[in-house]
Amino acid sequence: MKKSITAFLLVALISCSKKEVANPADAIYFGGEILTMEGEKANYAEAVAIKDGKILFVGSKTEAEKFHGDKTEMKDLEGKTMMPGLIDPHLHPILGSVILNTSFASPFDWNFPWGNVKAIRGHKPFMDKVVAYDKALKDPTEQLIVWGYMQPFHGSMSRRELDSISTTRPIVVWQYSAHEMFFNTAALKKFKITEAETKGNSQIDYKLGRFVEAGFFTVALPKLAPYLMGEKEMKEAMGKFSSVVHLGGITTVGDMALGASGSMETDLKMTATILEDPNTPFRIQYTPDLNTLGVINGDGEKTLAIVKELEKKKSPHMVIGHSIKLFSDGAFFGQAFQVEAPGYNDGHHGEWIMQPERLHKTMRFWWNAGYTIHIHCNGSGGLTAILDELEILQNENPKKDHRLTIEHFGESSVAQAKRIADLGAVVSANPYYLYAMGDKFSGDKILGKKRGSEMVRLGSLLKNKVPFALHTDFTMAPLQPLLLAWVAANRITADGNLLAPEERVPVYNALQGITSNAAFVLRMDDEIGSIKAGKKADFVILQENPMKIEPIKLKDIKVLETVYEGKSFPIK
Repeated sequence: MKKSITAFLLVALISCSKKEVANPADAIYFGGEILTMEGEKANYAEAVAIKDGKILFVGSKTEAEKFHGDKTEMKDLEGKTMMPGLIDPHLHPILGSVILNTSFASPFDWNFPWGNVKAIRGHKPFMDKVVAYDKALKDPTEQLIVWGYMQPFHGSMSRRELDSISTTRPIVVWQYSAHEMFFNTAALKKFKITEAETKGNSQIDYKLGRFVEAGFFTVALPKLAPYLMGEKEMKEAMGKFSSVVHLGGITTVGDMALGASGSMETDLKMTATILEDPNTPFRIQYTPDLNTLGVINGDGEKTLAIVKELEKKKSPHMVIGHSIKLFSDGAFFGQAFQVEAPGYNDGHHGEWIMQPERLHKTMRFWWNAGYTIHIHCNGSGGLTAILDELEILQNENPKKDHRLTIEHFGESSVAQAKRIADLGAVVSANPYYLYAMGDKFSGDKILGKKRGSEMVRLGSLLKNKVPFALHTDFTMAPLQPLLLAWVAANRITADGNLLAPEERVPVYNALQGITSNAAFVLRMDDEIGSIKAGKKADFVILQENPMKIEPIKLKDIKVLETVYEGKSFPIK
């Protein structure tokens, strides 16, 4: 009896010596440099504890040990760097996926999980590439769609030149901006695009086979869509898209044109392949395209009702924001953006996607309805059109935290950067514009040295304390947020030239553009964008600390792994 009592007391003593963990973590990350992206300068934590897909604790390793239970997994970073999961706040999953299924002939290199595609420059090399793609297809009537054409790099393009390659095969050359296409005669016939239906449209040159901006979106694209977006094609395309997102270390993307196909339901169905897969390592936040939906349903109450209904939808990988997307001027790469005086040096003029009168009316409607407004804008003329109306709206119905977002922010002036600040707007910029087109646009024929070199003036935004995010608008830039940060911090072009160094930003501010500020413009900053207790356990693990290497090496940092809501996804 005495022995049994002694044994009981010993077991009780041992049990009491092991402190019960009231709220054990699923995992604790430690042993590396944990850059939290909290605050306006680099802050680090020794450890991060996570539970049920959210961050439980951020701080010292000693304090984190208090959450170490029997089943807690200890994740030793072994000296690597962990940051918040990277965010691309503006891309187009469907359009980007469709383009991944085309034949690439772009002026820039592309790196994909399935292989690399080298740059093509010069008119003859481009046409030779189209010919090579043509010869590689056995069926002489099978369509060929080549993406990546740019006039400054590839010279002129025409229906006649494409006819010289084949009179039986439908050949389509898709301009890099995705706002313009050239068709050969066989393609016009296959897709049943008649000259009669194009008459009077200033954005279509039927003889040249050229369709641009609204001429492309309203006439050409609807005819082509059934061939590009079949169930089989989209399943393959979305799989490619998912792997490219993961490779970039991205855990959240913003779809900035839901419904661009003409139907939000169709768009959601196309992305269901990845949205319904529990192993998809990222979420999509959707913002509806009110240009397309407005054309179909009107710019008023009917479209508002559709958007409100959309907001009821949700899934583990889908977020619907209380926001909408509008458009001002035309494409950047296609030189269709609106430039204020003295305009383009060669005398040509930009285009409008939404005419200013309609844009202003629609801005007013959604402002008063209480929605966050995102507006596609590439040039100074388009920017003035937006800011003029925003100033009126702020005077009539002032709002402090409206976060009206200028999307892309190509060509602008120093004065406009200050005006953006004064009106409380924010910016989601594409710095790849400078990398890709800085040398071409700063030439005498387009914008000239000063205006062309100052594109995407992030330094001016920082000086005026305008929050800015960085995006790819995929496929306008590769899905590599660290490449965007590299351009923002270095302002080096594809040809290796430094342009407008005064518009560079420090590395930390560039990293904010792909983490905390990107979450801010999506109004998801209470959930993602930094490593903070209560936010989602989204991380990216890097080979090196971007804050502790030379800025010129930023784009070469290897992405090793992402963590999405607590689940690890190593990069294969």
